[in-house]
Amino acid sequence: MSFKINLGNWNSIFAVPTKVAEEKLKLSSASQLRVLLYVLAHNNINLTNQQIGQALSMHEEDVKDDLMYWVNEGILSFSNNEYSPSEENLSENNTKTDILQNSEKSDKKQNINDSDETSLKPYKTIMTRAQKPSHTFIAQLVSRDKTLVDLLNEIQMSLGKTLSNSDTATIVYLYDTCGLSAPVIMMLVQYCITINKPNLRTIERIGIQWADEGVETVIDAENKIKDARQSNLDFSKVSSVFGIHNAGTPSAKQLSYSKKWVSVWKFSDEMLREAYERCLDAKGEMKFSYIDGILKRWYNDGIKNISDIENKQNQSKIISQKKAQPRASRLEQKPSYDINELENMSFLDDN
Repeated sequence: MSFKINLGNWNSIFAVPTKVAEEKLKLSSASQLRVLLYVLAHNNINLTNQQIGQALSMHEEDVKDDLMYWVNEGILSFSNNEYSPSEENLSENNTKTDILQNSEKSDKKQNINDSDETSLKPYKTIMTRAQKPSHTFIAQLVSRDKTLVDLLNEIQMSLGKTLSNSDTATIVYLYDTCGLSAPVIMMLVQYCITINKPNLRTIERIGIQWADEGVETVIDAENKIKDARQSNLDFSKVSSVFGIHNAGTPSAKQLSYSKKWVSVWKFSDEMLREAYERCLDAKGEMKFSYIDGILKRWYNDGIKNISDIENKQNQSKIISQKKAQPRASRLEQKPSYDINELENMSFLDDN
């Protein structure tokens, strides 16, 4: 998807909204600020998340998350594949009373939020689920569910920021619609903080995955976190062997390949490097799918080290030579007849 940011009166200069400097600078992450500054500096230019990611050495999914952060914070709005300055003012209160007041914001603001999220469509899974709860529903739920109020306040303290209306809706969505318990959601938030992804888009995305995969208890969540950390370690090993630097957040496919090669098939650094170099020789570039094909063949053939590869190649040469030998021998054999005698036989005489 290609998009263009139209900054209106900001087009003639590289401007940063005062609200960012006064209210968001302390609470926003470094990557969120980098993405905002980049798109503001390149206004009126068609950009893709991939292009921004390449320019900033970030994964395109992280770029998408960070742009959505600024939409949720009321700095940008998104419509018709175009970002523009937002007129929305999001509340910044964190008590139960303030949460109730936030929930009574005008329907106009709610419509803006809903319209922006629908237009962006960052994750297919979200589109197949029920819509996020309305502010009225959130107010009613907060008024009778102390566990939810405590969860929202604890998340605010952990993230070091006040939850916006959209942030609160995301947490309530995970809690009430997806069915994740408060302890599980809190573990999810803490995990995202440890991986330097303390934004609601990442929390929402992983939370939906957990709900789809049946995570119900703290033990389930611990297992998911343990598995995710191991997958990241596996990718770190692969990226180190392949010489990938500043790769950003790996894609789900890259994590899957790395986990299979390292944790399941248990290939050594030497074998990973060999497969990588063979891929470069054949394709001229690194392709995870091609490397996977090489390693899969080695795994199925029981090849575990370079010596096994050499032995396999030698065996193949011997087999090829044996298959070619009988034919060559027949060609070299001396004829079982004398051509001179055949020429003297009568049936060869001309009539």
